Amino acid sequence: MTLHISNILTKNTSIPIVNSVKYIILLFLSLNISLFSWDGYSYEEGKYIDVETYDHQGQGEGDIEYYDHSDGEYKTGYLDMYSGGTGTITDDETGESFEVDMD
Repeated sequence: MTLHISNILTKNTSIPIVNSVKYIILLFLSLNISLFSWDGYSYEEGKYIDVETYDHQGQGEGDIEYYDHSDGEYKTGYLDMYSGGTGTITDDETGESFEVDMD
């Protein structure tokens, strides 16, 4: 049996390691998606919300997608933030506005 260096160099032994790294990265990214939401509470409505997307374009106000824990639904609206971490959300579907304290 003859062992040639070309056989060793062309044999790809790193595939399991690369696949493991890809799997770990994908797992990490999928677990952290929920970490990017922004939590808030409305005292007047008595409900928790999670802002999933907020397109404020540096203005402190803009379109949002939020999760309403009181009815278990994703909704869209407009968030106008004030200094101190409070703001007003206006729901796109109902037109209802309510104050929120954001964490």
